[in-house]
Amino acid sequence: MNVSNATGGNDMTSCISTEDPVAAKVCKTFAYCLLLVVSLIGNTLIIMVVYRDDKMKTTTNLLIVNMAISDLLVPIFAMPRANVEIIFGNHRWLIDGAFGEALCKLTAFFQDISTLVSVQTLVAIALDRFYAVWFPLKALRIKPRVKYVILLIWSISTVIHAPYLYGFQIRTFNDGKTYCFLGWSGDVTKIVFLALITLIYVIPLFLITVFYGLIVRKLRKQTLYGVQNLVVHFSRRGKRNRNVLKMSLAIVVVFFFSMSPFVVYLLIGLFSPEGSVCLSKNFRFVTQYLVHCNGALNFFAYFIFNQSYRHGFSMILSRVFCASSYRCHWKKEGELTSPSIGRESHKVTRGISNHGLDLDHKDVVLTQLHPLEKIE
Repeated sequence: MNVSNATGGNDMTSCISTEDPVAAKVCKTFAYCLLLVVSLIGNTLIIMVVYRDDKMKTTTNLLIVNMAISDLLVPIFAMPRANVEIIFGNHRWLIDGAFGEALCKLTAFFQDISTLVSVQTLVAIALDRFYAVWFPLKALRIKPRVKYVILLIWSISTVIHAPYLYGFQIRTFNDGKTYCFLGWSGDVTKIVFLALITLIYVIPLFLITVFYGLIVRKLRKQTLYGVQNLVVHFSRRGKRNRNVLKMSLAIVVVFFFSMSPFVVYLLIGLFSPEGSVCLSKNFRFVTQYLVHCNGALNFFAYFIFNQSYRHGFSMILSRVFCASSYRCHWKKEGELTSPSIGRESHKVTRGISNHGLDLDHKDVVLTQLHPLEKIE
């Protein structure tokens, strides 16, 4: 996120490129304002859906909420800073003095913590999915510990990015303009950012690939035993398992798709010859914008692949719409909540009855649902 600041103070003036035309500034600013609104609304809705429904408070959903909270740091800290740079120029900072320098440090600190928290959460979700498939009994014991996992994720992110609080600084040049940048030497910058690429991109990508590879392998090897499992498989299990896996994989794909161009930009910026540190301004904008899009795109992944989130989003938006309209007439409160497990169970047992099975065994059938179904 701070690749454009990966240069020493002596190289700052060489990295100040010419300003964009007014039309380009307007388009880029509008793009960021739109992204800011979508990201704020989308991540807030994700948090509200899980908070309002106790049945949604599973291990995976609590981790998703953690990622949504970290994604909220981007529109709060990163996007306003990006708009300032679009309008006033690269690295520009509008506030000087001790307060301005503290804000410079904290802005860089929190926006990069967001990225590290998100990628660690993706690894935790992949691990949770792995346990749900390979060790379902152990997976049931993970939920009470998820709060400690979340605390560990934030602690690790804070420690890793703590040097930002020392390295970032503001400086006013002869032209009277103030800039916020990373004041480390070139060699130190290369070491730090190569370590960050390894921690944020390489290692998580490897772990996530391994976990989901094992999940897919396990699901393919699963066999069905007895008529009861066959009915459950065709009525509910197959579709839900595929949706859960698709949603998890979609989040991972979105993250690494948005991060990959940024990593390329960072590597070029670090290892380019002297004097060519500043790359194309449009390329820089696109890579930065893709990274900032990640938090907003997650909302659409949940909406597409998860019926519970889709229903929750619809109910919250309906309430908001009807709160400002006199045309809505609500039914009973119980009908406004998300579908209960009892209703889903009724659908499954009704399907079993249609296939000629004894309803006295419905409890046995429901306990044989795949672990992924129970932790959606």
